[in-house]
Amino acid sequence: MLFLDILSMKPAIGTKLPRRHAPAKSAATLDSFDRRILAALLDNARATIVEIADLVGLTEAPCLRRIRRLEAEGAIRGYAARLDPEAIGIGFVAFVTLVLDYVTAATAEEFVQAMRDIPEVMSCYIVSGGYDAILHVAAKDSRAYSDIVFDRLRRIPGVKDVRSSFVMRTIKESPGLPLLHTAE
Repeated sequence: MLFLDILSMKPAIGTKLPRRHAPAKSAATLDSFDRRILAALLDNARATIVEIADLVGLTEAPCLRRIRRLEAEGAIRGYAARLDPEAIGIGFVAFVTLVLDYVTAATAEEFVQAMRDIPEVMSCYIVSGGYDAILHVAAKDSRAYSDIVFDRLRRIPGVKDVRSSFVMRTIKESPGLPLLHTAE
């Protein structure tokens, strides 16, 4: 659940918003104030309501109402700190492709749960093409990464093939999704 510091109206670090059953607001229904609010939050999610309101040209109350609505509608899914991998002991980052041998309802659910249970798997996407899933994995070092692959990933029922591409240098890393500009 999102917690706001009452004095600054800032989200607590690392909080996720509750899942809503309603679908996220369509990009077509975002107005210019919504887009400016989202852009301000992408730039600095720790900005106060006063700072955001000043940036977007609203007073605090309507700005806060819009942020709460965007959260409730699912357009804003949460807030998190961006960490420097080296500063926290992550020396090895890889993108991993998986090919599954067979998929049943049971093995699919087991796979999903296994991905959620491995903290080093930062992201997991089911994809089309020559493999079934792409993972973004972070580990302390190559030995820890090897343990993840051989002791965890290869032991998931149905995993047929695991291939790794190691990050050698990061050129660009976005804090979030791009806020595409569309005509209103």
